[in-house]
Amino acid sequence: MLKKDILDLMEKFEAETWKYSDNDNLDNDMQYFYFIEKEIKNADESNLKPIYDKLTSIMGIIRFKYGFESIIINSNSELEDLKKIIDGISLNSGNTINQYNYISTVYSNYTSKNKNMNFIENRYENAQGKEGLYLAVESLKSLITNDEYRQLLNSDQINEIYTDCVKLNTGVVNIRTIESKYKDLIKQIWEKSLSNKIYDDGKFRVLFSNISGGNLKETANLLINRPNQSSCSMISSDFIATYGSETRKIGFIYPNNSEIMMASAYDLGSNVFGTGSVNQEKGTILATPEVIEKIGKLRATQQGQDLYSSNCYNEILVNAKPCGIVVLGLGEKDLNIDYHDAKMLSLEMNLPIYYIDTMQYKDKLSESDKNYIAFHTIMSYFGISTSDLLQQSDNYSNIYELINTYKEQIAEIFLTLKTNGNLNKDNMCQLIGNIIDISKTNGKTK
Repeated sequence: MLKKDILDLMEKFEAETWKYSDNDNLDNDMQYFYFIEKEIKNADESNLKPIYDKLTSIMGIIRFKYGFESIIINSNSELEDLKKIIDGISLNSGNTINQYNYISTVYSNYTSKNKNMNFIENRYENAQGKEGLYLAVESLKSLITNDEYRQLLNSDQINEIYTDCVKLNTGVVNIRTIESKYKDLIKQIWEKSLSNKIYDDGKFRVLFSNISGGNLKETANLLINRPNQSSCSMISSDFIATYGSETRKIGFIYPNNSEIMMASAYDLGSNVFGTGSVNQEKGTILATPEVIEKIGKLRATQQGQDLYSSNCYNEILVNAKPCGIVVLGLGEKDLNIDYHDAKMLSLEMNLPIYYIDTMQYKDKLSESDKNYIAFHTIMSYFGISTSDLLQQSDNYSNIYELINTYKEQIAEIFLTLKTNGNLNKDNMCQLIGNIIDISKTNGKTK
């Protein structure tokens, strides 16, 4: 190491200390740091190693006393004895190297075993417009607390994450700097966490982009050819929440190695890359699947929503091409007026089609499910498609009135037929026909 390199290191460290809490003790200890600076300037290039070792030990002790590491130490009662030792160290002694090595070893042993990050209270929680910062802090914490993520780290990385999490949470480091630092690790985590298909055992975690609105084929072609970014929700066999249409739950899924450009556990506002965008801090690439799903589940529970038909969705922007087509249903397949079109779409696009029966994860229908099954049952009875309804809304204005009026009865019929193993399009439509006839008699239809 050259003299210039050491002086550059010292300059960076001095700038770092400007972010510490200012106090007289720090000012006093920094005098020893400046004294070594004079030694280095006067030293011979061939004899820098002893001075360098002493310098790094003094820098390390100052960090433990006043830096971001001190926040971690002061916040954990298990490190009370270490704190007393650090507070008692004088940089005027000739033993700083041994003292630094000791406290560094104790600290590293603690962080390598500790998995509790509760001492960091996320300052961005409920801060509107700062959703990305909140998610980034929680995701850094998850790198320590999640066993699968933690296995990807060595002891030095664990120490760094502790410090970087404190820095980000206290606002002394730019989120883009932290994102860049952990980009490769986060990409590795996503690849390990996502699946490329729906497995036979019902287990999955995929990025799902709903093909909502308009003609299914036309909308699908627009979505698949969209440059640079597609807006997805991460759904899994533990939590399903999607944006878009409540009646057409058909979408693309994307490969596990897709390039994730931005993520949020909330509504991101989609295009965040334009000039003057106000959405930059609503998302982050420093997001782990575990945290995104955990936030969604918590929000759904707080709002009393079904975990498999929630509207507490996340939004993830990817730059990738789909690897499959998924239909989200309730085990009704042939009643689903869009399912046949989805199968045709999969053939045309040469993409596998998967059907997710969300009823296998729950024992009752949510309000969203009731609207969904009533819509598909009534539309099947009339023999019209979603695009027909959208294009000729005046001719079918009674459809939504029928859904709102009879969805409870339709849901009851649906569950009875499904439980008894008699659920099929003909049986369901015959019973719906009786409802339609009754509604005509009562003047409910035009």
